[in-house]
Amino acid sequence: MKLKELRLYGTTDSSGDLTVNATQAVYGQLYAVQWIDGTLTDANGAVITSQLYDDGTATTLFTMAASDALGNADAVYYPRVVVHSEAGAALAGTSGGDRVMQVIAGKPRLVITAGGATKTGGCILHYLE
Repeated sequence: MKLKELRLYGTTDSSGDLTVNATQAVYGQLYAVQWIDGTLTDANGAVITSQLYDDGTATTLFTMAASDALGNADAVYYPRVVVHSEAGAALAGTSGGDRVMQVIAGKPRLVITAGGATKTGGCILHYLE
């Protein structure tokens, strides 16, 4: 397997909002999210999703709440999801649960809210195809 990357980067509008859509679908496992703060206002909110279908169905890959300090500087995050049994119950291990890399299946999308008027920033998704 080879680690690949997809850049979702742009400039917010006058209300501080930004939506960046990947031009093609990605199928693989999300290894890391490299946040590029750029000139974005601190304490902005951001959500990265994988748009599965044209009807708007999506899976959330990573979320930064506007109240978090996560988006205030360049950083690398390693989001993981809890594994489940065949019955759908979360499997909790002694360390708080077993976790695996998130599956990306569709077109990744970055949405930033409250990023400041005409500010730039975004992320790079590092994934295994």
